[in-house]
Amino acid sequence: MGRGDRGLITLVLVAGWLASAQVGKVAPALPALINEFGLTMVQAGWIASAITSVAAICGVLSGLAVSVVGAAVGMLVGLGMLSLGSLMGMNADTADLLLASRLLEGLGFVIVVVTGPSLLTTILADNPIRRQRFLVIWGAYMPVGVALMIGAAPLVLSLGGWRALWFLNAFLACVVFLVAFCWRKKLVSANARGAISVTALAGNLRLPGPWLMGLCFGCYTAAWFMLVTWLPSFAVSEMGFSLYAAAWLTAIAVVFNIAGNLSAQFFSRIGVPRWMVLAGVQLVIGGFGWLVFSSGFSAWVRSTAAMLACGMAGALPATVFAGIPFHARKPDQVAVSNGIIMQCASLGSFAGPPAIAIVVTNLGGWDAGRWLIPLFAAIGFCAALILRGVEQRIAWRDDLQL
Repeated sequence: MGRGDRGLITLVLVAGWLASAQVGKVAPALPALINEFGLTMVQAGWIASAITSVAAICGVLSGLAVSVVGAAVGMLVGLGMLSLGSLMGMNADTADLLLASRLLEGLGFVIVVVTGPSLLTTILADNPIRRQRFLVIWGAYMPVGVALMIGAAPLVLSLGGWRALWFLNAFLACVVFLVAFCWRKKLVSANARGAISVTALAGNLRLPGPWLMGLCFGCYTAAWFMLVTWLPSFAVSEMGFSLYAAAWLTAIAVVFNIAGNLSAQFFSRIGVPRWMVLAGVQLVIGGFGWLVFSSGFSAWVRSTAAMLACGMAGALPATVFAGIPFHARKPDQVAVSNGIIMQCASLGSFAGPPAIAIVVTNLGGWDAGRWLIPLFAAIGFCAALILRGVEQRIAWRDDLQL
């Protein structure tokens, strides 16, 4: 791998972290946004979830678009939208303009995260070992970006308020966009552009592997976002934590998730089958997630369960991204598969937190709501078992062709 390739790989990884930072920047700024714009809780919720809602709607469409125009163009367009969205949000003087800016950021987010694995797969096509390693690292893009932004936000907010936070993100997005633009020839040389044939694209959508991995991913994100979204307030109201301690508990859980992402490389190296990792993650997050919201256990036990659920389950995203080249053998298939997986994951993250809130509110509190986590995990576990048969058939066909 030459220096040019290292530069492109670094650019792709940084773009992914920057995209996910747009998800993480809203939570610490919400009190200031509510105060300045007079937002209701519903409006604040829409602003916070705008990015995942766009991804939930446009994931597959973005994958199809990237497969047509190519990953190089997709990366530039996505970074440009992130830049414009942050600049627009920084200058918003109404809640409607702020929401519109978040939707633009959401389009940029989904294009970048669909494009990233496609570029990595193409750049490292001749080196499967390094390709898998960097796809595993890519799999941690969400917790890395969110953790970095949560860590930086308090200082930036204290210095210049929420607009300073938006300015920082706009500045970083512009810098990364300019670097990508200067390297556009290198990006084009690694351009994962596929066929424009409608028949070919329709065939890509029929690949079962990406849909099954996406279902596993969606069940994981539903449970993970239930934990990360509600853990701070739950720790204060039900576990007796201070706001400061609750914030630290959540931050530690997110950091553990990064470590869990990187553990996927270890499981791959020792030969653990992909379906087994995905199934195991569902058992872990289903069991420990249920324990977190159970009233019959001490705060210490539930805090430990939260960190273990977020941390050990982190192996799933990286395992899914590393598995894309096994199912998607052509550049256009990679882009479409990324879109499928991103849409399924975003649907889970979008639906999970409000779903448990509805159950908790209407069906008897957290002891009723906790059962949603193992329910999602059971669906993901079944999808992993079906994936096992699909991958065994693909491997059998590959053996026949040798």
